[in-house]
Amino acid sequence: MNHVSSRLFAVVVAGYLASFASAAPLPKADPRPKDMPQADYIRKVLDSKANLEFTGITLTGAVSQLSEDFGITFSLDKNAVQQMGMEPTELQVEAKLKGVKLRDGLRTMMGQYGLSFAVVGDTVLITTEEMGIYRQLNQRVTIDYDNIPLSKAVKELAGTSGVNLVIDPRAVKNKTADVAITLKLDDAPVEAVVRLMCEMGDMKPVRLGNIVFVTTPERAEKLKDPNGLMPNPMFNPGGIANQILPAVIGGIGIAPNAVPEVEAPVPPMP
Repeated sequence: MNHVSSRLFAVVVAGYLASFASAAPLPKADPRPKDMPQADYIRKVLDSKANLEFTGITLTGAVSQLSEDFGITFSLDKNAVQQMGMEPTELQVEAKLKGVKLRDGLRTMMGQYGLSFAVVGDTVLITTEEMGIYRQLNQRVTIDYDNIPLSKAVKELAGTSGVNLVIDPRAVKNKTADVAITLKLDDAPVEAVVRLMCEMGDMKPVRLGNIVFVTTPERAEKLKDPNGLMPNPMFNPGGIANQILPAVIGGIGIAPNAVPEVEAPVPPMP
């Protein structure tokens, strides 16, 4: 192959590969401010406008491309995908979305395979809706709250964990949420931290979909729905999840006996 032919071949190949994947922010997201928690920064990036164009690329390849283009970590829960009867390295992602919010584009792309995403700490986890909620609540955090208002502690935990933690604005207005708490924990599940914080502040958390609402015990009891809105990740019947998940769900206002039997072991964090 002569020199001219070699150059022509390289150009053709480059163009061919470029058509397979393109995902770029419009404009590129600003670097994270030093005082901004990583989860809050990820939310900001997810709300930015982006072009998402993927053709002939696998799901695993698309997730890697997203990490490279947006400067945040995207991780694929391969175990959850495989438990749905699919192989991540064989799934082809097709998308041509321009000027959309990144979070909306992700939902469109991943929705092709019944997948969603959740912000878990410093990672955007691509998984099922139910598993995303479970991973958020079961992630480990280290906290050191020294005599700070409950409302501030809730906000800080939401910023570092990625969990949608919301405190009842009525409690903020009437100063109920101003109760000072002191709590220092290492490597503790978010669900347990929230329960302890609320106990110290005479409040109670209740889960509504992917939102944990911190309110008075009376309002939490009214909002509790024992028949729905619980995560349903795929676990092995009688396995560890049937021991852990009832405690997690029961601790945030969903009846433990509402947890269904599930079909696969707890997958490790990717």
